[in-house]
Amino acid sequence: MHSKLPFAHPVPGNLSPASQKTLLDWIHTVGQIETENELKLYLDHLQSQLPTKHMVITLGRINQHQQLHRVEKVVNVSFPEEWVEHYMSHNYISCDPVLRSVMGQGPIHWADKFSRAKGQQEKQFIQELTSIGMGNGISFSALSERQNLVCVLSVSGSEIGKDSQLTEMLNSLLLHLRQAAGRVANLAPAAPAAMPLSQREFDIFHWMSHGKTNWEIATILGISERTVKFHVANIIRKLNANNRTHAIVIGLQLGLTTVAGTM
Repeated sequence: MHSKLPFAHPVPGNLSPASQKTLLDWIHTVGQIETENELKLYLDHLQSQLPTKHMVITLGRINQHQQLHRVEKVVNVSFPEEWVEHYMSHNYISCDPVLRSVMGQGPIHWADKFSRAKGQQEKQFIQELTSIGMGNGISFSALSERQNLVCVLSVSGSEIGKDSQLTEMLNSLLLHLRQAAGRVANLAPAAPAAMPLSQREFDIFHWMSHGKTNWEIATILGISERTVKFHVANIIRKLNANNRTHAIVIGLQLGLTTVAGTM
């Protein structure tokens, strides 16, 4: 039992007594999780107390801009399995406006991010998500900069975002949930030097490695061809490559294609 966890970070003072008690119960229980089965049971129970039909946890590495750049583990509580498989196979992590956000900065309301989407692939992703009734939701995140790790809890629907108490409770829970997910995943430490590219450079490298031209990449990402050329030059420089093809070979050897390979 991790008895000090509930008191390591103060419970928000603006919560009602009932909400404070519920949050402390959540924190106390999550502090005792040691296995993936316990984590799944905990998340099932957590969802039963929330006004949402869909929940998923994403655990991944962050880059120097505190953005998710490589997924290490996904715990799908109740998102449709076919959607998760579709998301993974279409590399939607590279254009998901929510998971591309700066992490650890408070709740991320999907509608706010979706309304600012510009790229062709971003818009396609949002359209598909909306078509299956999951066009609205909220995500919470907690960082461990020392481990270059982030835990993201995503839930669909608009009700949680309208409830300030519930939003505050889930935001406060995320640090403890990140610690539990980290224990369960038992990930090896990641040094910042192992993550040489920015999020945008990772996105461009992904499409470079799939044979896309600068013009095609610009169209997919909704940016100018000049901007793509600028980032390609940076990629070549950061990977100490001689040219574009050499950079792709080095990147593949470094495993950079795993950056966006899973949800």
